[in-house]
Amino acid sequence: MRGGKGGVTVEKIFDRAKAVQEEVVAIRRDIHAHPEIGHKEVRTSKLIADTLAKFGVADIETPTPTSVVATIKGKAAKEGGMNCVALRTDIDALPVQEDTGLEFTSCTPGMMHACGHDMHCAMMLGNAKVLQSMQDKFGGSIKLIFQHSEDTFPGGSRELVEAGVMKGVDAILGLHVLASENEKCGLVGLKDGPITTSADEYSFEITGPGGHGSMPHKVPDPILAAAEIIVALQRIQARAVAPLDASIVMMNKIQGGVAPNVISDKVTMVGNARAYKPEVRKVIEEQVYKIARGIEEISGCKVDVHAAFGYDPCSNDPELFKAVLPVVREALGNEKVVIFDEPMAFSEDFSFYSTLTGVPELFMLLHAGCVGEVRPLHNPQVTFNEDAMPYGMAAMLSSALSLLGNK
Repeated sequence: MRGGKGGVTVEKIFDRAKAVQEEVVAIRRDIHAHPEIGHKEVRTSKLIADTLAKFGVADIETPTPTSVVATIKGKAAKEGGMNCVALRTDIDALPVQEDTGLEFTSCTPGMMHACGHDMHCAMMLGNAKVLQSMQDKFGGSIKLIFQHSEDTFPGGSRELVEAGVMKGVDAILGLHVLASENEKCGLVGLKDGPITTSADEYSFEITGPGGHGSMPHKVPDPILAAAEIIVALQRIQARAVAPLDASIVMMNKIQGGVAPNVISDKVTMVGNARAYKPEVRKVIEEQVYKIARGIEEISGCKVDVHAAFGYDPCSNDPELFKAVLPVVREALGNEKVVIFDEPMAFSEDFSFYSTLTGVPELFMLLHAGCVGEVRPLHNPQVTFNEDAMPYGMAAMLSSALSLLGNK
């Protein structure tokens, strides 16, 4: 995106993002003060559609009741590159009671934008304003996907793929903020290959007839069987998965027992499993069921397992990574771009845009600073520094325009 007839330089992209920061911040604070959880983003989606229309965007769709998709078409002649690049953002909040003390704190009891989706949404609206103002300077189309229900299983991306939003899309880019020290504010992180994990749930019901605590030899013990399952699950990473292929399998909720002198008749437990590779995810599934059958055999209890398969792992396309890295460095400066050595341990339904369609994906991470102390995502006291927003916008804009062949 260096020069070119009627083009716009990478450096000017950051200037354009910076120029709309005040408006983007105001939008972000409005969204933050009025959080809505997945599938209930009625006010938020209306704000998005109204703002896009105010910016002059003509092609606005609502594929589901609370999602919005806008397409901005460049008017310059195409000179190679892709025809359509999608930029995706999420817009839903979490069922968390906010405790930040911000002047624009949540007005809705028990709901909060504790994952930064208000930042994501506002930045994407800023991207829309920038793109709309420079249609005559680029060729190709950029599709802006404002996705509902990322944090509410099974996620909104599947619905949008089924609704056809990926038709004609050649590549899709996404971005997520991270709360960080303010010294890192504005740093954009990239990584080749796996970037987030899969997220699955396994629930167990372990049953027996129950009995007297003085006669453990008379009846099988579901609590002992549950303990044996929990320990055996740790063998998956230790023995069934290659040492360099990280995975997580753990039980996080267990219920059972009625009294100290009663052998329980039932234990239920549920936990999560995460992996970066589809093949490791499959190993986990196979091993969980083998362990359940084995403990059922030796314990005498009945062991039922239910698997709920959640989000796929995100894996950044190598070619997209190679194409975008120098562009983002040029747009933001080398000092504002970091290459992650390790992927993130969380999951994202952004993955489905690629795994369900075969369209290559690239997911970026933005160090977004904090107000006060650094708190993790989903924490009731998590905050972000709004000065990070132009950097996230410029990273997405410069990448998309470059992939369209505007160089």
